[in-house]
Amino acid sequence: MPTKAPPVLSVLTPRESEVLSLVADGLRNSEIAARIGVTEGTVKGYLGGIRSKLGTSSRPVLADIACRAGHQARPKGAEVLTPKLSETQTVTLRLLARGAGARDIAKAHLVSQSIAKKHIRHLLNKMGASDAAHGVSLAWSWRILQADEGVRSR
Repeated sequence: MPTKAPPVLSVLTPRESEVLSLVADGLRNSEIAARIGVTEGTVKGYLGGIRSKLGTSSRPVLADIACRAGHQARPKGAEVLTPKLSETQTVTLRLLARGAGARDIAKAHLVSQSIAKKHIRHLLNKMGASDAAHGVSLAWSWRILQADEGVRSR
C-alpha cells in the first residue's frame, strides 16, 4: 500500500519531494542535477517551486521542514556518531533551522558576524555536514533538534 506524504509535503510533486530530500542531505544544485539526471537549471526550477509552495527560500529551513515531515539525513563520509555539542552549538542549530543567518546568530551569541561565521563553519565541520541545511538534517537525525521545540519562522 503506498504511503501518503505528510500534509505539508503533499503540495509537492514526487520530483520536488526528491529534490527537497537531496537538499536536506546537503547536496549542491549541481550534485542534485547529476544524481537525478537533469540540468542544474531544471533543479533551480524545482527549487523555485518548492520555495514557493513551502513559503521559504532558506535551505536550512527547507531541511527543517523535510525532517519535521520524516526525512532522515544521511551523513557524508564515515562520521555516523552523534558529536557532543555545547549549548551554544545547539542554540546555533536551532537558529539555523529557523532561518537565521550569521548576523542573527552573532546577535544571539553577542559576537561579531565574522566570529559567528567561523562558529557556524566549525560546528558544521564537527558534525561532518556539507552545509547548514545538511547540519540541520543531521541534528534532526541525531535528535539534537526535536519537534516540540517551537514553530520555525519562514
